[in-house]
Amino acid sequence: MRYILALMLAFAGVQFAHAATESEYRSRFCAGMQQERVLPNGTRVDCITDHMAIEVDWTHKWAEAIGQSLLYAAATEKLPAIILVCKVDPAGCLKHEYLISEAVAYWKLPITVWLCMPTDISLSACKRRDY
Repeated sequence: MRYILALMLAFAGVQFAHAATESEYRSRFCAGMQQERVLPNGTRVDCITDHMAIEVDWTHKWAEAIGQSLLYAAATEKLPAIILVCKVDPAGCLKHEYLISEAVAYWKLPITVWLCMPTDISLSACKRRDY
């Protein structure tokens, strides 16, 4: 019985070792960009390029990400952008992708959205959509 419990705990440890945090995904998908910049209004934008202010978040937080990206864009005078990382099953992420697409298209928001899977090695591997 102890042997089975030890194997279960070891397997669980392997599973958790592959789970990444939002900051780890930010580092991966924002490589080569300025990261964690504090803005004059006191907020902190995840990634900055010459043209974009980018919010990185989980797909299920898509609505919050829209608001944050718009605020960061206004504070930096750059275009709003969002990197959404899927940490649930692909079907759930597709639902979130549909919801953000519906909201952004309806309001005609000029936002770029990347949908990234945990296995994507860089931002260029993620699915990009410009609205």
